[in-house]
Amino acid sequence: MTDSAPVRQVIIEFICLAIVWVPALIWHLIGKPFQRGFYCDDTSIRYPYKDSTVTDAELMGYSLGVPIILIIIVEIVRWKRKSKWEGIIHQSSSSTTNISSSIRFRSVVIKIVHIVAIFLFGEGCSQLATDIGKYSVGRLRPHFIDVCQPANLTELCPLGGPPIYITDYTCTGTDEKKLLDSRLSFPSGHASFSAYSMLYLVIFLQCRMNWSGSKLLRPLIQIAALMFSWYTGLSRIFDYKHHGSDVLTGFFIGYTSASLTALYIANFFKQKSYGKIPLLPQNRRDIELQNHSEASSQSETRPAST
Repeated sequence: MTDSAPVRQVIIEFICLAIVWVPALIWHLIGKPFQRGFYCDDTSIRYPYKDSTVTDAELMGYSLGVPIILIIIVEIVRWKRKSKWEGIIHQSSSSTTNISSSIRFRSVVIKIVHIVAIFLFGEGCSQLATDIGKYSVGRLRPHFIDVCQPANLTELCPLGGPPIYITDYTCTGTDEKKLLDSRLSFPSGHASFSAYSMLYLVIFLQCRMNWSGSKLLRPLIQIAALMFSWYTGLSRIFDYKHHGSDVLTGFFIGYTSASLTALYIANFFKQKSYGKIPLLPQNRRDIELQNHSEASSQSETRPAST
């Protein structure tokens, strides 16, 4: 591979990232959701407005920051371990082959950029699917009436009256941002965003994190990641930001996107073929067995003396 090939690959990947993230950004800036009416007897949209337990900044922090940081740490540790074992193998086999450390480091940087780009690409696809649902459906949030404060609500919906579907109403609420957001209930963006990030992280750690120092560290991180996502979804319900079905659909979008991204784009489950190149030893015993095997092979192929 030429020196320009990795740079070209990175540029193409950033273009692909822009293709999936720019539409979501445009929707957030100038998008207008479908204007849906409401039934007078619909009590599911009459909850009080509450601030979010998990804010947007906190969601971005643990859904983007934590996976990217762990990806960088795991890949650097894998690179250092690989360099260490390759050095031991070369010494054991009296090999004079030596690869420049700068070339090795550049390769791991490119690998990290590639994995992070795939992670962000899948996150962008998940967010795009979520936004298509939000702006197309325009489902009212549980706190819609509290935010909208429809004019003459008692006249539109008299006490004890029939369950009329109201489409001709005027909101007297003054916060335009809240009014717009109150029509974006389905599906839950917090649920889909956190579900994708945390499941992708779980799959990545399962396939790439191999540390013999502890049997419980990896599952502990994985369980913590899934619990963060679960709590985020629950918070959207008890904060009256979403209906239960919104959160379930958001989880479905996020988990599906993460699974497809890990399976078909990142290829975490694909067994690589190394041909005749021996696999990297995991410990010193593997090296001794490998050296013993090589010595046995040489003695068998040595011609017998006459």
